[in-house]
Amino acid sequence: MEWWQEVERLLDALGWWQMALVLVASILIGILISLSVCYLIARFVYKDRVTFFNFFYMLFSKKPKVFTSSDLARQFINTPSAPPEVHEPAKFPLHELLVEMEHNLKIVTEFSGDNLLPLQSNVWDAGRYLAHKLPVNLREQLVQVYSDIHLLNEIVRVSTELGYRSSFLDERYGKRVTSVAEKLQRMKQNVE
Repeated sequence: MEWWQEVERLLDALGWWQMALVLVASILIGILISLSVCYLIARFVYKDRVTFFNFFYMLFSKKPKVFTSSDLARQFINTPSAPPEVHEPAKFPLHELLVEMEHNLKIVTEFSGDNLLPLQSNVWDAGRYLAHKLPVNLREQLVQVYSDIHLLNEIVRVSTELGYRSSFLDERYGKRVTSVAEKLQRMKQNVE
């Protein structure tokens, strides 16, 4: 009996689903063997350690187009040169900061002792990294004022959101408000 007759008898004995399973397994084994051979070839061609996953990256990634010197020269000659873009450095939002300071000054001068209101600090928080462009004494005053403002806002948050209101916090808020009012008045006079 020849080998092909034995294969034929074997196929007759198997069901259709078993033949499909053998066919899928044969295809997967063939793919695995071909990828392993390609990996070994790539490893010996590149003469360095290529990991198995880097091999797939090399195999399926887009290869960059390699230009010769004449292609590069032709590309530079035919391409019109565009003027470089000029970016203006970011400016400190001094006008917006003055508006914010006016609003905060209005709140702290109208403080009656029983209403704890948060102060605005959005402009300073957004632009404080640009404050290095301001004069040193103004920058230091701004840092002190806004640290006090942040402290006042935390007292307000604790009092309102967490519902913890005490005479100690009210006293601290009152002292800080007067301090912030004095500092804002001085800064307003210095800026104007």
